[in-house]
Amino acid sequence: MLVTAHNRVIPLSIPAGFVFLGEAFFLAASLLFALHPEAFAVPRHPLGLAGAHLFLLGFGVGVLLGAMHQLLPVVLETPLYRPGWGYPVMVLWSLGVVLLASGFAWVPSLVPWGGGLVLVALLFFAYHVYLTFRQAPRWNRVATALAWVVFYLVLTPFLGLLQALSQRYGFYDPERLTWHLLAGLGGVFLLSILGVGYKLLSMFTLTHGVDERVLGLLLFAANLGFLGLAMGERLGYLLLLLSYALALYDTWRILKNRMKKALDIGVRHYLLGLLFLGLALLALPFNPVWAALWFALGFVGLVVTGMLYKILPFLVWTHRYAPRAGKEKVPLLKEMLPEGAGYGAGALLALGAFLFPLFPGAGWVYLLGVFPHVYALWEVMRR
Repeated sequence: MLVTAHNRVIPLSIPAGFVFLGEAFFLAASLLFALHPEAFAVPRHPLGLAGAHLFLLGFGVGVLLGAMHQLLPVVLETPLYRPGWGYPVMVLWSLGVVLLASGFAWVPSLVPWGGGLVLVALLFFAYHVYLTFRQAPRWNRVATALAWVVFYLVLTPFLGLLQALSQRYGFYDPERLTWHLLAGLGGVFLLSILGVGYKLLSMFTLTHGVDERVLGLLLFAANLGFLGLAMGERLGYLLLLLSYALALYDTWRILKNRMKKALDIGVRHYLLGLLFLGLALLALPFNPVWAALWFALGFVGLVVTGMLYKILPFLVWTHRYAPRAGKEKVPLLKEMLPEGAGYGAGALLALGAFLFPLFPGAGWVYLLGVFPHVYALWEVMRR
């Protein structure tokens, strides 16, 4: 078990369980990218919808849920209300993802069932977060970012389930799909990466005392941007560009004031992911499909895999070796990860993500990048 700063134990099996279930979904989605690239070239292709939900709801949200179980006590300076509640969330969420992807690909009647299970899981998680927030002695802007992320984690499957049911009962609204996409891609992933990433980037680079007001402005601009795009206003796009500029400025400030001068593997992946975010935003007015692919495969894929190279070794080392440190010889934290495999995976994932919208065969390059990534994480668990 892991002991937080507040002496409340969090079982390693909770964050690790979310991570490795997410990795299984990552591999499944990447297989679809390689075997059926045509499904991702057009909106609403059944296999494309299955792959998108495996990648984003399975891999992306899975890692996010695992990380938040460990990060919330750090950000809020209070223990989780009930750490064991992570287990039912994990079961309901993972089963829901399997049913949802199977429904999109083969059995449409499973889609509402899968979406319903995911919604129940995330509602339960949101309730747990709410009870934990109530215990917090103070509130900061990173906590605000997490609160917004949890809100969008619930809103996204609610809108998706409503859309699935509307096709059966005759109240389908195509604009609701836009809201679903904005809540998921923007609300969940953009805010979690730029908000949570702000905290993790500061921790990884040993940067202290960075003014959080820029993060507060970023959250305000991004949420207004989502609302503007949902209403079809061009101002929404401009506000997202402003949010991106603020994120770059905040990142520059953190790196400028860092105490750890060498940029490690997690930070390098984060910076490369920001480049893909800029590419996606530039492409959005001209080719939304390309923008979505660069956002998901490049921005989300690289940042999440890079953060895992930092988070998982810390969790495993703390669980396995921290009680023995100083009493016997134990491996150093930096020795837990085979960095060569991580860098190799990052290069292949970045190349595959960049080329996939242009050359569908590049899905195989992306798939090749998944294997050294999974190997690196497996080695962390073995050491």
